[in-house]
Amino acid sequence: MAKTKKKAGDINSSSMADIAFLLLIFFLVTTTMDVDTGMKRTLPPWIDPTEQQNDVDVNERNVLKVNVSRSGAIMVGTDEYRPNDLRRSGEHSRLSREVYYFLVDPNRSDKEAKTIDGGTYNISKGLVSLKADDETEYKVYLKVQDELTHAFNLYRDDIAREVYGMAYDELSELEAQNIRKAVRMQISEAEPNDQTKK
Repeated sequence: MAKTKKKAGDINSSSMADIAFLLLIFFLVTTTMDVDTGMKRTLPPWIDPTEQQNDVDVNERNVLKVNVSRSGAIMVGTDEYRPNDLRRSGEHSRLSREVYYFLVDPNRSDKEAKTIDGGTYNISKGLVSLKADDETEYKVYLKVQDELTHAFNLYRDDIAREVYGMAYDELSELEAQNIRKAVRMQISEAEPNDQTKK
C-alpha cells in the first residue's frame, strides 16, 4: 500500500505583528540613551542693545587674561603656553596651577571678606578673561575651559576645607551651595583680539 504524503499545515502568522510590536516597546522602554551634557556655564542675561549700559568696573589687577590663538598657542598674561601645558601632572596642569595661584595669592588678586555659614573668610575677587579665535580647534578650547574650571574647583575645595573641615565633594548640598555662592566660577568669555589671531 502506497503512503500518501501529508501536506504541511500553514503557520499561523496573525500574532507576529503583535509580538514584533511588544518587542519594539520592550526595547524602547529598557534602552538607555546617552545625553551630551555640555559645559556647565551660566550665560549672562540678554541685554537690550538700545538700553544704556552701565559698565561694571573691575580692577585690572583682579583679571587674569588667557588668550587662545587659532594655532593652539595659549597666552596667559605675557607667558606663552602650548597644548602640552594642559596635561595634568599630579593635581595640576601648568595652566590650572597658574590660575589657582592667581586666585590664592593675595599679592596677585584682591581678597574680599565674605560670610559663609556664620564665619568670615577672605575670598579672591579674581576673574579669568578667556579670549579665543573663531578658528581655534574645539578640543583645545574645551581643554582650556576644563583646566580653568579645575583651578576654580580646587580653590573651592580649599575654602570648603577652611570652612567645614572637609573636601568640597564631601559637603551636603546646602554646604556646597554656600561655597558656590561665595566662590563664583568667574570665567569671562570675551571677543577675539589681535593676540588670538596669530
